[in-house]
Amino acid sequence: MAGPRDKDPKKGQGQLELPLRPRALSSVGPGPKPVAQASGATPARPFRVIRGEGQKRDETLRSRDDVARLLVAAAADMMLKRISVERADEIEKRIDKVMRLFDMVDRNPVMMALLRRELDELEAIWREGQRKRKT
Repeated sequence: MAGPRDKDPKKGQGQLELPLRPRALSSVGPGPKPVAQASGATPARPFRVIRGEGQKRDETLRSRDDVARLLVAAAADMMLKRISVERADEIEKRIDKVMRLFDMVDRNPVMMALLRRELDELEAIWREGQRKRKT
């Protein structure tokens, strides 16, 4: 029987094995908190399937959320070394500009055309990078 630390013969390093138990939601407190259940119990909430019908999500930049999602994706790509730090900095600068424009449009809707143009340019830069990463 193997112990909690099994040696990998190739690396010569041990790996810690931790027992996993099902978790349930607690009804105590202001919000749901996971608490350990007895062994063999079923989880309180089963996983649910979200049907996407195999269609790709529209990636057109229309809202602050879309732009924030692009910023997070750019940061992840930079950390994974898919894009250079310089490219990530340029995307971040453009995103800052677009976020300021969103605020300006809230105060003055006439600025919408400028915001749309900046969103289109940001989207073009992002799609260009996506095409390069795929090849």
